[in-house]
Amino acid sequence: MIGFKVLLSWHYLVLFSPIFIGATNNPSFSFFLERQFTLYLTLALSFGALVGVGRFFLNRNKTAPSTLLLGAAGVLATVASALSLVTLSADMPWRIASVVLLGFSEAFLMFLWLHYYMEAAAGHLFRSFAVDMMAGGILAFLTCSFVPPLSYLVTLCMPAVATVSLIANWRTIEPVDVAARTPAVVPPRKSVLRHSLKTLLPTTVYAFVFGLLQGGFINSGVALLMAGNAVVLVGIVVAGIVIFFIPEAPETNADIDTIHRFSLLFFVLGIVGLSFLGGGGGVLLASETVILAGFNLFDFGGLILGVGLARRLKPGSLLLVDGGRVLVYMSLAVGLVVGKTVVTGLGVADPSLVLYSLCGAAITMLVATVLTPFREQEPFEAQLARMTSDPGAAAPEGAAAAKKADVASTSAVGAPAPSGAGAGTSKKAAAEPAPDAPASASRDEDAPSKPALSSKPSGEPKRADTPWRRTCRGIAELYKLSPRETEIFFLIAKGRNAEYVQQKLVISMHTAKTHIANIYHKLGVHSSQEMLSLIETFREEDIKSQEQD
Repeated sequence: MIGFKVLLSWHYLVLFSPIFIGATNNPSFSFFLERQFTLYLTLALSFGALVGVGRFFLNRNKTAPSTLLLGAAGVLATVASALSLVTLSADMPWRIASVVLLGFSEAFLMFLWLHYYMEAAAGHLFRSFAVDMMAGGILAFLTCSFVPPLSYLVTLCMPAVATVSLIANWRTIEPVDVAARTPAVVPPRKSVLRHSLKTLLPTTVYAFVFGLLQGGFINSGVALLMAGNAVVLVGIVVAGIVIFFIPEAPETNADIDTIHRFSLLFFVLGIVGLSFLGGGGGVLLASETVILAGFNLFDFGGLILGVGLARRLKPGSLLLVDGGRVLVYMSLAVGLVVGKTVVTGLGVADPSLVLYSLCGAAITMLVATVLTPFREQEPFEAQLARMTSDPGAAAPEGAAAAKKADVASTSAVGAPAPSGAGAGTSKKAAAEPAPDAPASASRDEDAPSKPALSSKPSGEPKRADTPWRRTCRGIAELYKLSPRETEIFFLIAKGRNAEYVQQKLVISMHTAKTHIANIYHKLGVHSSQEMLSLIETFREEDIKSQEQD
């Protein structure tokens, strides 16, 4: 994942560094406003276009996008970087045109990398994104510290390195059956969109506040959040460190809430610091650094949530991630214009009063955003169960009633567990693939029969009640497995692993492993092989009992 770290570094340089912006002590502050507005708007429109046509670029029925497409994205980004550097001293129209090309190329390359992340990145998104943020921020800081033309050469190499790494990473993905990856039950598009918007709305407010401050201060002659000093980029490293040490809690969103609290703290401290610009450049530099840390905390928190949700639900839509990018960059552009308009429109004798008012309004909006329950307060897994109409989670009473109807067929099953199977929990065993199930299991379907778990819809054909099914049902009854655990037990008893369970039931990997570990603990086994031995022992006892009868 070296390429994504380099891509983030290039992204930070494009947005904030004097390498692409020029010297911030230049009195032409009108260019800085037009440049940032053009860049934000181009990024928003580019991601919006990619939401519509991106699936054709991604070649969803193949393993990866074509190498030609990936290479073209890298070449375009490199050319755009070169033109931006060449036109730093050119007339305004040429500089703005180069910014448009730079914004589109950045959006295209970021789009491809984010979708690789959704396809193949590690399950620990927090740790992965945090390390990428830290590495990208450090590399951007070091690049700004170099003396030209070395800094220019390093910057021009970044899109090429990111592209080569992306091509190499895509090739490592093994071909998979697209139909097999699709969840059995796809949540309604409206439900997914509504949940995504509730998650993204606070981020758009933070982006608007960021643009509001930037527009107001730049219009007043302060190149705010445009890194005339590379130390400002350290704020991104700080944000990465905070995210890295926050414990993940996907079932409750407590991790995202913690990120939001830290983000509010940093943002407010930075804004308060802006109110004391009379303290000198050191105060401004510290305030910019803290604000950049706060904004990146909120922005990447929303991005992590979007990527995680897209990977788990796989709803066939690009809105979860790319739609979020559209809202963020559009909010930045709108905030920039509003900040400039407010400062220009008031036109008071003392502009500092306007800036103080702007800072007060920003703090008010941030606090109100954190206090407003945009997202549902119920546990995240409960939301997914409701969205996907999960019978195991939504109809426990029907499951209990159906289980009572099966007691008679399991009365012969009562053999004790094998002596080698002791009580305990093994998380490692929950994650490793289980060997092939017995031959009698291979004829069965992937999931347990509906009557054993929940009320069955009318008109659905009955499934054959095989000896293997009766044995597994009897074990689940004897060891008091919950309806959800019974459903997962039927899957892992056939040799399925945690990843299959996660995709089949549309739950997180953490939840799947936890359920499997709980099943092992209740059965008194430590591995999949011990579990299969237990099932075989019960089946043999069942057969002997039936023969004696």
